[in-house]
Amino acid sequence: MRNIRLYGQFLRVAVLGKAQYKADFFVGIISVLILNAVNLSLIGVLVYNFNTLGSWNIWDLMFLYSFWMLSRGIYGVFFWHLSDLEEMIVSGAFDAYLVRPVSPFLQFIGKDISYTGVGDFLVGVLGFILAASQLGLPWHIGQWVYFIICVLSGALIQVAINWIGASLCFWTTRSGAAMSIAERFTVLMQQYPVNIFGRYFQVFVTCFLPVAFINYYPSVVLLNKAAKGIQLWHYFAPLVAFLLLGVAAFVWKKGVKRYAGTGN
Repeated sequence: MRNIRLYGQFLRVAVLGKAQYKADFFVGIISVLILNAVNLSLIGVLVYNFNTLGSWNIWDLMFLYSFWMLSRGIYGVFFWHLSDLEEMIVSGAFDAYLVRPVSPFLQFIGKDISYTGVGDFLVGVLGFILAASQLGLPWHIGQWVYFIICVLSGALIQVAINWIGASLCFWTTRSGAAMSIAERFTVLMQQYPVNIFGRYFQVFVTCFLPVAFINYYPSVVLLNKAAKGIQLWHYFAPLVAFLLLGVAAFVWKKGVKRYAGTGN
C-alpha cells in the first residue's frame, strides 16, 4: 500500500511537470493522431486493392489496429520511458535510485509519463467505436469483460517485453538497438493479422516473442476468426502477460544486483 501511495505521488509530480508545457502536449497529441491516420490509410489502401487480408476485411483490421492502440496507449502513458534506462545508466543518473529507501523500479517508472500515449488511446477508442458499429458486434457482458482484460493484458505484455529489453543494459550498458528492433517488430505485427504470415513465423510470435497475444489472438476470439474453431490457447493473453512480467521482474532484479555503475 505504501508503494502504491508513493507511485501515485511520483505520477502527480510527473503530471505537474508536463502541465507546464501545454503547447508541447497538444502538438504531441496531434502528431500521434496524424501518424496513426497515415498507418490506417496505408492499411486501407492495401485492403482496397486486395479486398481482404487472410479473410480479414477493412473493419476487421480496424478492430485489430484499435485493439492494439488501446493497449499501447495504456503502456505509452505510464511506461514509455523504459527506454530511458540506457541513458540513465550511461550517465550514472540511475545510481541515485540505489541510495534512497524506495524501490529503484518504483522510482524509475514513476519519474515520467508520456502524453503521446493519450493520443494512441484516443485513436484506439475512436477506431474501436467505428469498427464495432460497422461489424455490429453482438457482445454479451462476458465478452466485454474479456475484451477489457485482454486490452490490459496487451499493455502488460508490451511493458514486460520492453522491461526485459531495458534491463539488458545492466549487462551490456547499451540496449537501445535491441529495444528498437523489438519495437519495430511489434509495431509491424500489430497492424496485420498473424495468419497471413508463414507457419514458422506464427510459431515465433506465439511462443518465443509472444506479441501475437497483444491483439491478434484476443481478436480471433472476439471476432470468431479462427479457421478451425477457437482453441483454448487463444485465451492465453492474461497468462502470457503474467508469465512475461515474472520473467521481466526476475531479469530486472538480477540486473540491479550485478549493477556496479559506469564510473560517470
